Amino acid sequence: MIIDTHQHFGTSMFSGVTTTEAELLAAMDANGIDLAFVMPQPTLEDVRPIHDQIAESAEKHPQRIRGMASISPWLSESEYFAEARRCVNQLGFVALKHHPLGHNIAPNAGPSDKVFQAADELGVPVIVHTGLGTPWSLPSLCIPPARKYPNVPVIAAHAGWGVYSAEAIVAAQVCDNIYLEPSWCPTYVARKMIDEFGAERVLWGSDHLSNMPVELAKYRAIGLTEAQLDEVMRGTAERIFPLSR
Repeated sequence: MIIDTHQHFGTSMFSGVTTTEAELLAAMDANGIDLAFVMPQPTLEDVRPIHDQIAESAEKHPQRIRGMASISPWLSESEYFAEARRCVNQLGFVALKHHPLGHNIAPNAGPSDKVFQAADELGVPVIVHTGLGTPWSLPSLCIPPARKYPNVPVIAAHAGWGVYSAEAIVAAQVCDNIYLEPSWCPTYVARKMIDEFGAERVLWGSDHLSNMPVELAKYRAIGLTEAQLDEVMRGTAERIFPLSR
């Protein structure tokens, strides 16, 4: 089984890429992906309609799509918690997203605390974009919230994007609740992370439909055992995301 822990619906305000349900399912079929975790693309628009779209897709395809919420930390506490609770408790979403580049705020900034507080309350991980968008997206900025909320799995999406991957490794060294998702990282970086922490601290994600075969080939080219591959592709995600909901 292969779980893509990093997919999107909607149109990205950065790349202009639009992803639809039909396109996602077709790419999953073409690449042998069983299940995808889907969040809104970074956008300045109201994300609630996209959350609803993701929920509708998950209801139609419960074995193939699960939702993740991406809510701006700049919203008031009442607005943020209302949407986070709706997404997790009513729509069955399995994570919250913090996007330092898209939301223009670092994960250790004051307004961002509500993201991790909500995740702690709701029992879901926080996936944090890292890499592009520094200084807000530096992996080390995940350390303070990870320490404050030790029961919350904090996933460093893109694991520093190659350029800051050494820093992502340091962050994971000092916080055992930080996990690494090395999409867009070089092959040797992904291998180094698995050698350092074991496959149980690394997750597979693609981020874009056309990147699915690339990320699959990357992990199949770095000499992992079948057990390690299974852990990265499935096992880690099944442990830290509340998939039984």
